[in-house]
Amino acid sequence: MIVRRLLHCAAILAATLAVHAAHAESIADFYRGKTLTIYVGFGPGGGYDAYGQLLGMHIGRHIPGQPTVIVKHMPGAGSLALANYLYNVAPADGTAFGIVAAAVAFAPLIGAPQEKASVRYDAAKFGWLGSLEKFTAIGIAWHTSGFKTLEDAKARELRFGSTGPASGAEGYAILLNELLGTKNKAIRGYRGSNDITLAMERGEVDGFYGWCWTCMKADRPQYITEKKVNVLVQLALEPEPEMAGVPFVLDLIKDPKDNQVVRLVLAGLSMSRPFAAPPALPAERLQALRQAFVDTAADPAFLAAAKKAGRDISLLQGEQIDALLREGYALPGDIVQRATEVFSAK
Repeated sequence: MIVRRLLHCAAILAATLAVHAAHAESIADFYRGKTLTIYVGFGPGGGYDAYGQLLGMHIGRHIPGQPTVIVKHMPGAGSLALANYLYNVAPADGTAFGIVAAAVAFAPLIGAPQEKASVRYDAAKFGWLGSLEKFTAIGIAWHTSGFKTLEDAKARELRFGSTGPASGAEGYAILLNELLGTKNKAIRGYRGSNDITLAMERGEVDGFYGWCWTCMKADRPQYITEKKVNVLVQLALEPEPEMAGVPFVLDLIKDPKDNQVVRLVLAGLSMSRPFAAPPALPAERLQALRQAFVDTAADPAFLAAAKKAGRDISLLQGEQIDALLREGYALPGDIVQRATEVFSAK
């Protein structure tokens, strides 16, 4: 009897392994000899580009069949252009995905009217692969701009660079306008953080909202060491230990409902560098890409490259992004309505 049971278990195990082997082989057959394109929803030189390039250099080794991986830029409207492309145009076969702003995931829910009018996707139907960073957003002003504190931005207009209405920059700046009385004004048309920081240095804009603390440390460390910028505020669900003394947004918002609104707006910061694949991706290929994403995030060579580039890695898996969206889209209507009213001021 025992021998019979052991033989039965062995047969089940063999069958299971055979199925997995066939699955892996079919994925490998599909990707072998193909080119996988990773799109970046912003211009070259910024944080999104950095994470897109890092992933592009390493993920191919973790996908069965090891396809060639290339990275392309598709900037526009705070990455809304890329989101629409991925959802409606890009091949839905597993050969294309991209990195977009986290705000894109919540634009259909709490975006400004013009933003919602431009949305051509259902955020829940993307094949979310995961996110590589969780960051603290900051608001900064150039040291010669005359803005030293958030109180200065309440007294007069602060012009900040923006990639478009769907960007975190505008969302955070307008949030501060509506709930704290600042006078932030978006200057649109920039392709990414690299262009915005250069514009700030040239005096075209006064500051920058929605950049991340780790991004500034990696891309412009001299801003900190040479005191080139004043950090006006930090925006996150928890304060950044390295930024002691910088006003924390949730400490500034006293009204309980407004505090909930801010938490909804900032929910995307836990998925700060999200990668999305087109909808209707075959389930087995989506799973293969998700597994490759997780494996890459744990790859010593990838982690070493990220460290060398000054990029923090904080993995949020695709299934966790799915859950985060379900939670956000299920919030009470009055909270969502208030957040929508805030963003309508864009």
